[in-house]
Amino acid sequence: MSETVVEEAAARKQTLREELTARRKAMTPDLIDTRGLKVQSRFLAAPYYQKARTVALYAPIRGEVPTRDILIAALQDGKIVCYPLSHVHGRILSFRAIKSESELEPGRLGVREPTNSADLIAVDQIDLFVVPGLGFTREGKRLGRGGGYYDATLRAASQRSRRVGLAFNDQVVPVLPTTGDDVDMDLVVTESESLRGLYRDWDFLDT
Repeated sequence: MSETVVEEAAARKQTLREELTARRKAMTPDLIDTRGLKVQSRFLAAPYYQKARTVALYAPIRGEVPTRDILIAALQDGKIVCYPLSHVHGRILSFRAIKSESELEPGRLGVREPTNSADLIAVDQIDLFVVPGLGFTREGKRLGRGGGYYDATLRAASQRSRRVGLAFNDQVVPVLPTTGDDVDMDLVVTESESLRGLYRDWDFLDT
């Protein structure tokens, strides 16, 4: 991919980020909670969640889809639940597991994350990544905030792992500019439907 093409894609991404951020800011907290419950309920019914043993969640910020119901359900279901840490070595995120919501505390960036006493979970041990984003397509393309941390992390993950993006209907767009660094989702779940991304086999774990 030529340098010019990459630069043009970056410019289009930035424009879309501004548009999609504005859409998210227009949502009230009550609307986020109400619609977020529907997204989480649909996610919990997905085979990817049901098959996974170790699930990586995110703590939502700035209007992202909530994940609290997923956390509670996953802990009750006996799954290992981990969250990313704000300090990053290189571009790959580090994750720690928690056993209750009380183990999440505001990190240096203000995002809730596990305390230092929580167990580290290697990226290649994570079965299912639950991924936030500013925008998604029906085919599983994702637009993040621009740091590239999730893309790098997902590329470093095990080949058997799967990734599901959580989004509100307003965040689904017809097309997104992408480069070779971008990683697609296996599924994108909104409050009204589950969008087939890569949709790789959900029976993805070793027996």
